[in-house]
Amino acid sequence: MAEDVIAKADQADSKKVSWEAFVKQDVLNFMMTHNLQAITVDDGAGKKGVIKRTSKGDFSVQITSNEIL
Repeated sequence: MAEDVIAKADQADSKKVSWEAFVKQDVLNFMMTHNLQAITVDDGAGKKGVIKRTSKGDFSVQITSNEIL
């Protein structure tokens, strides 16, 4: 029983995506699908991502992190 719980937890961890990958993949795909000019995402824990479409049609991605050391 405990082994099943540990195995499921390991599988969930392997599916986690880094914040940077999430912003550059999922958020960017959402923005392009919905033809948005800019989008801002915030995880509520100090990480923020901003994607803007430039005048040339390219995408500018800015990722910030606020960490307490």
